[in-house]
Amino acid sequence: WGDMTDLMGSTAHELLAQVLARYGSIDVFIARLHVLLDTPTVVRPAAVVPAAGGRHRLAEPTRRRPMTTAATPRLRG
Repeated sequence: WGDMTDLMGSTAHELLAQVLARYGSIDVFIARLHVLLDTPTVVRPAAVVPAAGGRHRLAEPTRRRPMTTAATPRLRG
């Protein structure tokens, strides 16, 4: 467990150092996160469905045929 704790501790310290270097303080970083999370998401319009009859339209459904099972051939020996 010692190696895992050391790794997690060093990673947390590195992350803290990066946050402080970029934002100056944890409070500024958290305020920036709140702004990003509270900003409404831009919703893209729905995709337009092409008119029927194009080259790639779905084929008409076909009638289902019952599956048949073939008898296992007998071996002659």
